[in-house]
Amino acid sequence: MQRMAFVAVLIALCGGCRTVSTAMIDDRDVFITTGDLAQEYEPKALIEVRQSGLMIFGFIPVATGTLQEACERITAEAKKVGADAVINLQYWVHKSPFPISFFWWKRGATVKGMAVKRKGN
Repeated sequence: MQRMAFVAVLIALCGGCRTVSTAMIDDRDVFITTGDLAQEYEPKALIEVRQSGLMIFGFIPVATGTLQEACERITAEAKKVGADAVINLQYWVHKSPFPISFFWWKRGATVKGMAVKRKGN
């Protein structure tokens, strides 16, 4: 019995959870890449977007903070400065660690890149 209890505790402590975050970018007016562009461009601005969300007990939403929302905001900000592309895009998804996540599930995303205007477009 002690051995089963030990194994159960070991599994609980060492067990993990996996999540996958994806973002569909529907904006056809802004080209986004994690690399550089082969064609010439004019830099417009460095943009960083932080989107934060909070859920109580993991299912009562207080605010949302998803990678999708962060990507939508960076394309909107790029348009505001007159850019038609975002290059060198980097992103992070951050979450609350266990056991804090049991009560307060804080989740967010940070997206940053350089907004540029492609020459010849």
